[in-house]
Formats: sequence, C-alpha cells, structure tokens
Amino acid sequence: MGINRSLVRLGAVTVFAAMYAAPTLANVQVWDFNDSSQNFNYSGNGNSLSLTSSDGINLTVTGWSDTNDSSGPDEVETARLIWAQSTALGIVNRDEDSGSPNHSVDSVTSDSDGEFDMLLLEFDTAVNLTSLNLDWATGGSYNNTTDISILAWGGTGSGSVLGETWSGVLDNSVGYDSAGNYSNVGLSYYSVNPTNIESTKWLVGVYNPVFGSGGDAGDDGMKLSKIKTSTSDGPDPQPPGQVPVPGTAALILAGLFGLRGRRKGKASAQ
Repeated sequence: MGINRSLVRLGAVTVFAAMYAAPTLANVQVWDFNDSSQNFNYSGNGNSLSLTSSDGINLTVTGWSDTNDSSGPDEVETARLIWAQSTALGIVNRDEDSGSPNHSVDSVTSDSDGEFDMLLLEFDTAVNLTSLNLDWATGGSYNNTTDISILAWGGTGSGSVLGETWSGVLDNSVGYDSAGNYSNVGLSYYSVNPTNIESTKWLVGVYNPVFGSGGDAGDDGMKLSKIKTSTSDGPDPQPPGQVPVPGTAALILAGLFGLRGRRKGKASAQ
C-alpha cells in the first residue's frame, strides 16, 4: 500500500506554517547590582549608578524620597544611593542622613513622617520589567518578605519626580501609572508587570497606599539585588528574502519524503 500523498502534503504544509508562525524572539537583560563589577560616587544626595547590558542598553539608577517637609504631603527630593550590602542597592534619605541611617529602600525612618523611598530606573530604550530579586526584605506577612509598589512612566508628561508628592507623580503632567502593588515578595526572583508594560522610566519601592491597594504600608524595607528586563525588538527569526528550515523541520520533511520514496521503490519492485 502506497503512502497517502495528501498526508505528505499536509505534513509539509504544517511544518512550514509552524515556521512562519514563530514569534519574534525578545532580548532579555539581567541587571546585577553587585559592587564587584561597578561603582558610583558616595559623596551625597543625587548620586547615580550607570550600567550597560550586553546588548547595549544603558541604565541609570538614582534614589528618591519624600523628605521635603511641608504643610501637606511631603515633596520628593533626591536621596543617596548606597550599597546596602555588597550585592544589593539601598537608599539613605535626607532625614536618615541626620540620624542613624537605614540602608534599605524602606518606609521606616528615624523621624515621624514615615517617608517612602523609591529607586528610579531610567533606560535609554523602552523595556519590560519582568522580575526582580531581593537580598533582604522585611515587613511582609511572612519572614523575609516585603510589600512593594512599581510605577511605569507612560511616555507623556515630564517624567520628573523632583518636587512632586508621591501621589502627584500619577498626575498627567508627570505621567506615571501603577504597574502593580505586590505583597509578600521574597528573596528570590519574583515576577512582576503581568500586563507587559514597556517604559523607559520605572519607579520601584516599598508599598505606598497612594498607588492603590495591595499591601500593608509603613513597615516595609528591601535591598534590591537584581532585575530582569526584556525588549520586544529581538532578532528576526528569518532574514529577509530567505526561508531557512530549522533542524527539526528538516528532519520531519526528510522523514516524510524519504518514506514516500521507499514506498514508491518497493511498489516498483513488486
């Protein structure tokens, strides 16, 4: 009995359809905040850490906190970015500078105002912040966990947090939106941003209720060790004008047509 030629054609069509349906691959970046491979100036408030990924994306990290005491909600000012430990970033804000510093990104300070610290991550290319890794955490419902808030800049507005209140950064004139509040984030990679927002500016800090529900405020702290990002402009799986056949597809096609040839030869010999 000869092989069904329709089956062969269907198999070939299916293979090529799968090849053309393959999605564009995303580039993934891993940002490791380890003091053995980079450094920054410790001199004072407003210092920054600059990094470049293996695929050429640039990142600048700065620290911010609402320490400008005023009659209403305090206004955001620059803070001092530090190595909270050898493998993680922290913040010392302006009120902590005058007392015993807390090296974490936190909402627990030495004064009575309860400032909220945040790290500003500025990229020169829009990225999807996919996960983060903490080296220390406190304040969640379980040991070694914390509650965090993440904001993404929407691309319009100034994008500057200086002189704003934390609630004010959500105003259209500044242009940030909540990318989620997350409870009980632990000491391993934790996935964030499930809607795959892409932005050039990200704010990451402990949970702040002005950004919505999703945590227990006022007792959280963290030290940020690593983050992962991705970009959607990854390499095209097939160069223009060419139709490459992946190894698996080639084997399938070879098997189908080889079987057809053997069946045909056997039929001729009978």
